[in-house]
Amino acid sequence: MKQAKQLNFLVTGATSGIGKLLTKQLLALGANVAFCGRSSAKMDELLLDIGATESILYHDSFDATDFAHVKQFVANAHATLGSIDVLVNCAGANTARSAVADLAIADLQHLITLNTVSPFVFMQEVYNVAMKPREQGTIINVLSTVCQFANENIGAYTAAKSGFDALTQVFRKEVRPMGVKVCALYPGGVDTPFRSTERPDYLDAQSVCDAILFMATQEGVASVDELTIRPLVERNFR
Repeated sequence: MKQAKQLNFLVTGATSGIGKLLTKQLLALGANVAFCGRSSAKMDELLLDIGATESILYHDSFDATDFAHVKQFVANAHATLGSIDVLVNCAGANTARSAVADLAIADLQHLITLNTVSPFVFMQEVYNVAMKPREQGTIINVLSTVCQFANENIGAYTAAKSGFDALTQVFRKEVRPMGVKVCALYPGGVDTPFRSTERPDYLDAQSVCDAILFMATQEGVASVDELTIRPLVERNFR
């Protein structure tokens, strides 16, 4: 396998949960990393945690639904790092829990914008700016097992993640001839601040980061197209 330190990464959702741990781990390994998150306060905390590093890094805080800013961030990251070998789409949220019959249109639209359109823009921009010209690169989209199994009261999140899953699958076939790998990771429940209550019986963020690094470091023509990781406590599968 390749070594992560040989690669340039762009990580979204880097100020909390899986994205934060992944960013810290990549920098500790010596990789060059561009990373972004919504909260400037949380970004300051992350930068304090990272401390001095010899790795090249570029960072910014902005709302991922500001698509003009997304495009500028990708352009700046590419210019700073020299190339982007791996995009990891971690950013996302589930802020609307209700039965479909009670779901507000505004809540559905917001989650689709955040969990479908925003990572799509990152994926499209990184591909066009950094990967298509070199005919190589790896895109890892962190999805969810909600794409594989319907659960009540999270219809908006399920619809949004499933929509991006569909885009991921189509895009994978479209860019495969250009040597670009498009990978989908489907974590089950993860015990991170993404949840309102702690769930120590769920996956820890490190397990998901390990899966991401496994996908990112495949060499040559090998591609881990899809990978599902669940805690043993879960039974929401066929």
